[in-house]
Amino acid sequence: PVSLHTLTGHTHDVRAVAVLGDRLYSGSSDRTIRVWNTTQSPPVSLHTLTGHTDRVLALAVAGARLYSGS
Repeated sequence: PVSLHTLTGHTHDVRAVAVLGDRLYSGSSDRTIRVWNTTQSPPVSLHTLTGHTDRVLALAVAGARLYSGS
């Protein structure tokens, strides 16, 4: 495998990823979800979603919604 870009921003390991359109979502042990714009090279972090009280272990996309689990 070839690495095109290394995305930085999380302070702990990434445990889950999901894609919806041109957005990549990454969930981390730092209890956040980052939203990345994949139309730019390298991808840019647009938002950091907070609210989990434990590490984010799962992300799923259904329709136009993102679901997360700790």
